Amino acid sequence: MLALSVVIPVYGNWWLTQRCLRELDHLRSESVPFETIVVDNGSRDETPEEIARFPWVRYLRHETNRNFAGACNAGARLAEAPITLFLNNDAYPLGDAFVPLVRAFDTPEVAIAGGALFFEDGVTQAAGLALLENAHWHYYCRNLEAPDVTRSRDALAVSGAAMAVRTRWFLDAGAFDESFINGFEDVDLCMRAREEQRQIRYVADARFAHYEAASAGRFDREAENERHFYSRWSLKLAPLPRTARGEVGAIVIRRPSDSNSLLRAALEDLTQALSAFGHPVVDGAIAPWQRLDRRFRRAANLAWFAGECAAPGITLSSKGDRGGVIRTCGAAALEEPWLPCASNESVARCGVRLSHDPSCKTVGIAGGDPDTAVTLPRGSGAIAVTPEMLLGNQSVEVACVVHVGLTDAASFGNVLLAQAGLPTVVANAELARIFAADVAFVRERAAIGEVVAQLAGDPELRARNGGLVAADARRRFSPRRSAIRVVDLLAAARFGLERPGRARSDSPLPET
Repeated sequence: MLALSVVIPVYGNWWLTQRCLRELDHLRSESVPFETIVVDNGSRDETPEEIARFPWVRYLRHETNRNFAGACNAGARLAEAPITLFLNNDAYPLGDAFVPLVRAFDTPEVAIAGGALFFEDGVTQAAGLALLENAHWHYYCRNLEAPDVTRSRDALAVSGAAMAVRTRWFLDAGAFDESFINGFEDVDLCMRAREEQRQIRYVADARFAHYEAASAGRFDREAENERHFYSRWSLKLAPLPRTARGEVGAIVIRRPSDSNSLLRAALEDLTQALSAFGHPVVDGAIAPWQRLDRRFRRAANLAWFAGECAAPGITLSSKGDRGGVIRTCGAAALEEPWLPCASNESVARCGVRLSHDPSCKTVGIAGGDPDTAVTLPRGSGAIAVTPEMLLGNQSVEVACVVHVGLTDAASFGNVLLAQAGLPTVVANAELARIFAADVAFVRERAAIGEVVAQLAGDPELRARNGGLVAADARRRFSPRRSAIRVVDLLAAARFGLERPGRARSDSPLPET
């Protein structure tokens, strides 16, 4: 008897769907009995053909894009199990997440349950959703290692990226509201469940990795969705508990005196993203006149690979080939991995380009000496990928890039090459945190030559691999994501961990 129906809405991005289905395949003989239903919103890539590689999947195709809500609702109508899990194709379970998720419904009052979401580097993305003091919905414990991440509990809401529901209740309650376009469907459903005095559970042992916003146009209708939600619910938010978190205004940067060109470029991309979020960035110290702006009275410090910072603030430092690390100094003591990033502008300037010439046998070596790094096949020529090439001051075409180490302490050059779509071979196991094994060729050094020979002799393989590497890296290593992590940790340094707060508003919108 089926215990769970897994409904996966998809629109393109077959490589992500394939990753998700591979993980589900591992659980088919190890977890509760479950079925998998893929609802395709009219994908124009290889999804319709490639889905046949997973014959145990039920496949429903729409000829038009019915968005997240429409796809999920259609899948739930096909579901044969009493519990339905809506799972994004850019998410997948970490181990057996299904058993604890299904057990949450042993309590009859529970209508919705959601698991813990993690970024690809293992850092918390969401331990349920929280309502902030200004009524803004927030991923609880985002980028913070807090005790509540590992504690199951009742929650105000959980993310639709991995949300389980009682199938019959969901359909009888009207399912997801399809007037929301790829946003706020999940919190709207949770509010409706609360109106019926139903429980919503956060299940800490149900762990999922989640890319977050991998679908094209994910935030295109965000403002409209937000207005729609608060016009419906703002009058009913007053009694709900609120969560207080720190706020950060200006950010004071301390740079190393001997900063190299790649570290300078990485910091420039980060500061532009921070500025786009409304955080003034200054070097060294705040001038007295700047304190007239209240953002400078809520300042925090950032030491960019330049020793310890002053509290409150964060320090970025290097852990060798394990990459950078962020440590907080102030109200909370936390340590999280640095999330490397490169902007679209930096990628466009990059002087290392993929050669489509079948005769090209040039191999770029990143993060190491080309003369000693690896043994290449006869006829191949190795060149060192230099900062001048990465920053666009020198151009070179290559058949592929072999990463043998970090190009710099911030991993800027490594992610830049990935985002630029260079076919990628990884000869250092520590770099697996940057290059997923299902998009890059991760090999022992003795096997590097064979892979390089394949790439050098097959321009089509080069282009296909480069495209996958770029798609993966552009989602994972955007300045926006890195800036959010920095701000979350700066807020914790100023305020401490998130904790119960007091309502200041029932809508974050000025005219609702």
